[in-house]
Amino acid sequence: MSEQGGDAVVVWRVHPSRMVWAGVLWTLVMLSVVGVWLAWLVGPTEVRAVRAAVAAGIIAAVSLIWWLVLLRPRVELRDEVVVIVNPLATYRLHREDIVAVTDGLHGAEFHRRDGFKIHAVALGDASAGIRRGRLAEVQKALALADRRT
Repeated sequence: MSEQGGDAVVVWRVHPSRMVWAGVLWTLVMLSVVGVWLAWLVGPTEVRAVRAAVAAGIIAAVSLIWWLVLLRPRVELRDEVVVIVNPLATYRLHREDIVAVTDGLHGAEFHRRDGFKIHAVALGDASAGIRRGRLAEVQKALALADRRT
């Protein structure tokens, strides 16, 4: 699959089940914000104006968190490079520098030849019960049959 131009071969994102539940939560928050604003429009008072402003701030914060945690993270396997995009940082690893990919607390751990580990948040789906399947896909795509112990 080619995504965002360039030579992306395979792209993994946060599992769709998490996206659905986050979308439901965001929709509920948005509906409550709309309700607060409608109440202010019907009867403009100082208290309702403050509530409307606070509600707008809450929806902005929830939207930012939603983007950072669910929409931004991904793992791209390119011809010679693996790009790991986490909420606050992006890593580019050469394929030959990756010696193993294992399960980690906050996502898959890419073990580098120099001993450092990079966590891939987009592959951290333990609560959805599908982490091992996605981990096996990544290991297969990188031709890493052995697991690090």
